[in-house]
Amino acid sequence: MARDYSHYRSFKYKAGGAARTRAPQDLVWEVVAGIGGEDRYYTMNYLWTVREMMDAAVGGPGMRRTRPVGHEPRPGDHIDSWEVLVADRPRRLALIFGMKAPGRGVLEFDLARLHGRTRLTATAYWQPDGFSGLLYWRAMQPAHLVLFDRLTSEICRRAEDRARDLPQPAGAAPLTSMPEDATG
Repeated sequence: MARDYSHYRSFKYKAGGAARTRAPQDLVWEVVAGIGGEDRYYTMNYLWTVREMMDAAVGGPGMRRTRPVGHEPRPGDHIDSWEVLVADRPRRLALIFGMKAPGRGVLEFDLARLHGRTRLTATAYWQPDGFSGLLYWRAMQPAHLVLFDRLTSEICRRAEDRARDLPQPAGAAPLTSMPEDATG
């Protein structure tokens, strides 16, 4: 029986991080949409790898390295063990957690242009299946406290690197990313 993910934003638990950059939203989107595969997850890849190895040890798809070929991610595509739920260029990419775990999860990247900057937010949503799902979420919390701020900052930094390769208008402010409270 297929699980319903249409209301993932109302899942019981969430954790996230955010960063802002002067890089254009389209360039930030390109980095977000390029996540996974051989490029991996841009930061703290050792943590992702440990979780993938744990999944593979119990028969899950954790060590799979795959990306859409020849096009940006679309709903139904797979990025490693994730399934694309939403791909709304250049605003939102939502990925269904595909590893074996006691619950349902979605990782969402949200991009918005605010006050001349691009704000990138990464949020993990989790709906536990019983007590074991709650324990699983709590076990992941220490990594989540650091991971999502670093992830969003690194994505913004990579978008800034791409933007530096483009012609800049005279007098343009330097491109810099800033970590941000995910609630701010």
